[in-house]
Amino acid sequence: MDSLFNMWYTHILTPWEGGIADRPLIDDPGGFTNRGVTIKVWREQAPKLFGIVGTEATLRKITKEQALTIAYLTYWKFYGIDKINNPAIKILVAESVWGGGGFKSLGYGTGTTSQRIAKINADSTKNPKLFDQLVQKRLTYLRSLSNYPVNENGWENRVWKGDSKRMSLTQLVAKYKLNTVAKVAGISLLGVTALFFWVGQFGNAMQNSL
Repeated sequence: MDSLFNMWYTHILTPWEGGIADRPLIDDPGGFTNRGVTIKVWREQAPKLFGIVGTEATLRKITKEQALTIAYLTYWKFYGIDKINNPAIKILVAESVWGGGGFKSLGYGTGTTSQRIAKINADSTKNPKLFDQLVQKRLTYLRSLSNYPVNENGWENRVWKGDSKRMSLTQLVAKYKLNTVAKVAGISLLGVTALFFWVGQFGNAMQNSL
């Protein structure tokens, strides 16, 4: 298991996503969301992973363990984020595929997922400033969206500003000195027991569906 997943989930995804959100689609195309899981993703994954119907009613009752499993299997593993060498870029890519825009928003819009990751790893080895450059590309992408004005504070704070209670992505990277191609060791794996339980029980179902 990639220890950086838990760092992203604990310090970025959980604090910034919070609970239920149900804003107009023009402001938030994800629609009804709980614990960061959109109703569209829930409809697809709830039957496969948990054997329950994916409705708004069941999404309202989503558990932390279920949300964590979806984040790990349908984002971190599905998009090959565990194969990225630079820990800082891992977290940035995770945020990009989770929040919309994906690899394209970082300038890697062509090729298969494996090809994009190989290109990111090669670029990271050659360019020590790649993370900072990709953050700027991500911000440029977010600022180009039609719903940026109503989401400006949240998006800007989440990427680089932070707020009084939550770290931003770049603040997390700086605090733990993640911008390196070296592997990070010794990071606390909060909630790892729950993750093993859900992945062990439902992982095969997810892999068979990909």
